Amino acid sequence: MKMGLLACAFGRHSVDFSNMRKAGGMHVGKCRCCHTPMEEIEPHVWDVLKVKDAGLGPRSFG
Repeated sequence: MKMGLLACAFGRHSVDFSNMRKAGGMHVGKCRCCHTPMEEIEPHVWDVLKVKDAGLGPRSFG
């Protein structure tokens, strides 16, 4: 488990295929070690899911 978290810190996530779902015509899932949301951008190519900020960051208050 610790080696998996170290790999995730360097961007080498591994997808948990048992909990994949289909959303918007694409497959989404989570990393086995750090539970980061991931999406399938091409067949058998996974990337971290891009989440929009929604304007709630510190820039909107200043």
